Amino acid sequence: PALLLASPRACELRSAMGDFHDVEATDGVRFSWNVWPSSRLEATRIVVPLGCLYTPLKAIEGLPLLPYEPVMCKGTCPAMLNPYCRIDFKAKIWVCPFCFQRNHFPPHYNDISETNLPAELIPQYTTIEYALPRAPAGPPVFLWVVDTCLEESELQALKDSLEQVLQLLASAAPTALIGLITFGTVVQVHELGFEHCSKCYTFKGTKDPAPAQLAEQLGISAGGAGRGGRAAGQGGPADARSASARFLLPISEAEFAISNVLSELRRDPWPVPSDSRPQRCTGAAASIAVSLLELAFPNTGARVMLFTGGPCTIGPGQTVGCPLAEPIRSHHD
Repeated sequence: PALLLASPRACELRSAMGDFHDVEATDGVRFSWNVWPSSRLEATRIVVPLGCLYTPLKAIEGLPLLPYEPVMCKGTCPAMLNPYCRIDFKAKIWVCPFCFQRNHFPPHYNDISETNLPAELIPQYTTIEYALPRAPAGPPVFLWVVDTCLEESELQALKDSLEQVLQLLASAAPTALIGLITFGTVVQVHELGFEHCSKCYTFKGTKDPAPAQLAEQLGISAGGAGRGGRAAGQGGPADARSASARFLLPISEAEFAISNVLSELRRDPWPVPSDSRPQRCTGAAASIAVSLLELAFPNTGARVMLFTGGPCTIGPGQTVGCPLAEPIRSHHD
C-alpha cells in the first residue's frame, strides 16, 4: 500500500471526506494532529510534533488491487499518482502535490477523462495496492527485541506469548527467518546457530555501534573469516550468509534454540534502587537490530518487533533519566 501524506489541499479533501476516524479505517493512518497549522507561527507553537502512525498491513475492506506498475513522479520525490494530484485532462498532464513537478501520463492513459478515471485518481481510493510483476521476495524475516526490565509477571506473560507465536509460525511459515535480541542495562545478541550451548554477544547499552563496528565485533566483517565466519577471501556475500546462518535462522531450525533462551530468560539482574527506574537501553537495542539486518539482508524487507515495558532511560534515544524524581513529558507541558 502507498502512504499519501498531506498538502494543505489534501487536508481540505480529507476534511471533506468526513470524520477522521473513517479516514483512519480506510487508510490505516493516524496523525498526531487532525488540523493542519494555518501559519508558520502556529506551526512553531505545536507542543507535540506533527507526525503519523501508518499500518501498511492493515486489513482494508474493498482494497483495490492493480496488476501493473504505479505511475511515478519524475521530479525530486518518488511520489505516485494519487487522488490529490492536479490533472490537466486536455494536455494529459498531472502535477505532483509534493514537489509540484508536471508529469505526462504514459500512453496507455490517453483515454482518461473526468468521467473515465483510472483507479489511482478515484477520490475514494486513497489507499491502493499494486501486484507488481516482479520476482517473488524471499522468506519473511523477523527479529525479536525483548525487554528484560519488565516485572516478573509481565516477563513471564511475554515469554508465554512468544512461545505461542513461535509454535504458530513453525506450523504456518516454517521457512520464515527469525532472530532474537534481549536488552536491559546491556544488549545481548543471541547466536541461534551455535549448537553446543546458548551463546550471545553483549554490548554496552550506552553506546551505539556503527554497522561496520558491529560486523567486526560479531566476527562477520568482510575480508576475513572472523569468529564463525566463512573462509577468508570470499568477501562480503559470504559474510552476509554467515550472519544469516548464525543470528537469523529458519524457524524450523531456530525453534529449539529460541525456546531454550526464553525458558532461561530472567529479569535484568542489574540492581534498581527504589527511587529509580530500570536502566533500559531501548535505543541501543533497536539500533543494533537494524544494523544486524543491514549486514545479514541488505536491501531486503524485514521486521524488527520490539517488546518493551517502559521508557528508554540510558543510551541513544533516552527519553527520561533513571531517577523517578525526573518526570516524563506529558500533555500538560
